[in-house]
Amino acid sequence: QSTGYREWSNVTTCYYVPYTMANRLLKVITRSRHNGTSENELAVDPDSQPYGMMGVINPNPRPKNNKSKKSCYSDDNLKSSPTPQQAKKWQESIENVLNDPKGSAFFHKFLQNEYAAENLDFWNSVTKLKSDNPSGEKLKKEVKQIYEQYLRDNAENLINVNNRLKGAINECLDDPRLEIFDEAQRHVYGLMKEGAYKRFITESHIQTLIKGD
Repeated sequence: QSTGYREWSNVTTCYYVPYTMANRLLKVITRSRHNGTSENELAVDPDSQPYGMMGVINPNPRPKNNKSKKSCYSDDNLKSSPTPQQAKKWQESIENVLNDPKGSAFFHKFLQNEYAAENLDFWNSVTKLKSDNPSGEKLKKEVKQIYEQYLRDNAENLINVNNRLKGAINECLDDPRLEIFDEAQRHVYGLMKEGAYKRFITESHIQTLIKGD
């Protein structure tokens, strides 16, 4: 049965490179096509990246400007430290973090420090879309807004999904289904679960949160 998705050839996928770096490199490569920068020069472009090539820490990354972006994570949840019981629940599963407003707020703050908050922002945007369950023109409008914010080339909060998936979603924008972002959402969820979440729940970091340091 056809899904309406077309398989794309010559797909470029970045393996073995930290997610956040692959994401920013895509932006740099796109800019280079317009200003004549060579791909060799891209390897040393610092961009707004906390990582150098192959995960080497860049000691002086340029901070990403998020001042204009509205946050859906209440600062009230960051005013007090989590209890040991809360923190223990967070260590049990990423679902416990995402389903707890305080956990989600602290995880989002952690992702901001890793320059990867767009992962959770996208995941929450798609979750809200499904919860709201819009239809017709409202669905089309909200789907396009998510696409423009997270998937369009040069999007301010571009997430790292391959060209095949971006192309498939783009082809469905004029007649979208509520499930249009399901594969991208699963991909981003996997990135968070296998990457940032494991660093978030390390005992040393959890103890730092509990102590309020």
